[in-house]
Amino acid sequence: MKTLLTVFILFLTFACKTDAPNSEKALAVNTDPQYPLEESEFKKQTENDYKIKNTSHEQPYSVKFDMAQVGVDKYDFIVRMELQEGAHFVSPNAKRDFKGKFTMLFDENEQLEKVSDILEIPRSVEEVDPHPFVNGTVNWVRENTRYEQRLLRTSNDDFHVKGIIQFTIEPRCTLEKVPFIIKYENGEMRAEFFGC
Repeated sequence: MKTLLTVFILFLTFACKTDAPNSEKALAVNTDPQYPLEESEFKKQTENDYKIKNTSHEQPYSVKFDMAQVGVDKYDFIVRMELQEGAHFVSPNAKRDFKGKFTMLFDENEQLEKVSDILEIPRSVEEVDPHPFVNGTVNWVRENTRYEQRLLRTSNDDFHVKGIIQFTIEPRCTLEKVPFIIKYENGEMRAEFFGC
């Protein structure tokens, strides 16, 4: 019985373990065959909405990207996370180090500079989770939440900057990578889903 329990715990440990992405791998979308992307579903969404839908399974979240100008060269990159009932992920405000913590990653560039920490609205509340993989305090995001990243535009030329948001969606325990692109064209800045 101890052997079976040990094997099960090892299986769960490796099932939730992920590697930090490099710049090439970071833009890959979750291609788990259990949750395949359906191109027809993307066509039904606007270009800045990201929602994967499978005929047999509804995704536990959807994402929307927006951009708001807040100064001459300053913009807020806005990510709206909408969660289905029971879905949750670790907040970027969690004090402990979690591999699946919500993160925004940008490709290296000279056109945009982060000028603040990510703002979370509403801000998650720290709680104690006795689960063996947490076993302590964590900020779970369990409701629809907006994230804002203040950016400074450092170029007047047209440009495109790619990136991803990344987080582990629970209780499914899968690392999700949602690609985006920020475009500055003809004096206008916008953010949208960066499709396959």
